[in-house]
Amino acid sequence: MKTLYSLRRFYHMETLFNGTLALAGRDQETTGFAWWAKNARLINLSSKLVGAHVAHVGLIIFWAGAMNLFEVAHIVPEKSMY
Repeated sequence: MKTLYSLRRFYHMETLFNGTLALAGRDQETTGFAWWAKNARLINLSSKLVGAHVAHVGLIIFWAGAMNLFEVAHIVPEKSMY
């Protein structure tokens, strides 16, 4: 009889988050979440993630403001814009 699924998916596979290979305290014992819980492992780092996003937004706003000032400084009112 032919199987309709691959037996490979039932074999044990070592991942970076299986017990002994856990990286930097992100294993199930320290976080309470298994490796398959995706971003739930990063709950304790949420303040750093928020800080990184705020810094990124700050850089984007700084760049937009700098480009705006650059454009305004080089405008020639007598010249058509199109």
